[in-house]
Amino acid sequence: MRSRGIWIAAALGLSLIVPSWTSGAPRPTQSQIRTWLHGSWCWFGDPRAVHVVGQYDQTFVGWVNWDGGITVGSYDARFGVRRTVTIGHLYHDDHGSPAIFVEPDNRLTVFFSGHNGANMYYRTTLRPEDIRSWGPVQQVRSSLPGTMGFTYPNPQLLPDEGNILYLFWRGSQWGIDYATRTIDGRWRPARHLIAAPGQRPYLKTASNGSDTIALAFTNGHPRERLTSVFYAQYRHGALWHADGRRIAPLRRAPIAPQRADLIYNGGRSGASSWVWDTAFARDGRPVVVYATFADVHNHRYWYARFDGRRWVSHFMTFAGPTISRRTIEQQYSGGLALDHSDPSVVFLSRKVRGHFQIERWRTGDGGAHWQHTVVVRTSGADDVRPVVPRNADGGPMGLLWLQGHYGSYTTYRTSIAYLR
Repeated sequence: MRSRGIWIAAALGLSLIVPSWTSGAPRPTQSQIRTWLHGSWCWFGDPRAVHVVGQYDQTFVGWVNWDGGITVGSYDARFGVRRTVTIGHLYHDDHGSPAIFVEPDNRLTVFFSGHNGANMYYRTTLRPEDIRSWGPVQQVRSSLPGTMGFTYPNPQLLPDEGNILYLFWRGSQWGIDYATRTIDGRWRPARHLIAAPGQRPYLKTASNGSDTIALAFTNGHPRERLTSVFYAQYRHGALWHADGRRIAPLRRAPIAPQRADLIYNGGRSGASSWVWDTAFARDGRPVVVYATFADVHNHRYWYARFDGRRWVSHFMTFAGPTISRRTIEQQYSGGLALDHSDPSVVFLSRKVRGHFQIERWRTGDGGAHWQHTVVVRTSGADDVRPVVPRNADGGPMGLLWLQGHYGSYTTYRTSIAYLR
């Protein structure tokens, strides 16, 4: 569905939120569960949360509220202060949840669009680390052919290319498109990156913090075809395999998904898949987590790691059914999130004893063996779609998730929750 228009507040509302407590057990050490405000997020627009240590020590989080408000929150762990602002308004579809980008000077730029929205919007704070004042609404332009607009912003910065920003999204022909922005704020024309005619690839991205962007993606929607999981990485003007072989210069994009590394083969197994996250391990090698659907009533979670020669996938656990019951979205898993600071750690949501709970899984051997503990189990509610803030240090608000009932991407009745 296209965006039904956008409203921008003339004066941004700012509120200090008194912490609200919920009961939950079991939980790690002495951490408590807190809820913020009503809202939701999709899992294909990222980062949804970032941790910034500069003049202050804060975590910034973005979501879309029950009324379609594009919401940005900040949390100062030292003083326990939470602030929220609404920077725009879309239809109450959680595909419109924002992605937060930290500028080199620690100002924040937030990207957001509707579900197949006609425009990709963005706003930038006027001051570093301060969400109380914002610049005007601006747009990323695209003259690419097609009618499907913009969905799922994913910004990545490459310092080794002079701080060029790469912004990826699902584009006008339902493939993956991108545009770049120079350090002085000039956008270059949008271009196609990944094309699967008649299908819609889904993408997750990550950066190594210097010169490389990881791209993990499917070749379509798992409800509509047998989908596989693929991987490529951008570096120095070209797309590359994980082992260093070049796929194609970027100027010759788009590429078909099949030209990239094949991590999981849905055609061979007969079960579709959906990618959930990707990151670079501490040795610089990429990691991908994904779900498969041999049985839509009991999804399966997988951890894949490139070992220097090939991709190796390890089954993690059964996850239970969709979180979006009584809808066609039978592949909406509880979700997985890598800790990008240490991708040997995975937070996942799976259904146990009637409700979805969040667990922390850790491997010391690339996914072959795991240890796990329950982190969050809330009585009478589901805990789904975990998020680890980028650059998180494991401290306060080191984990966020959606708590409540997830009906669908337009009928969610969830709140943003976190560990304190």
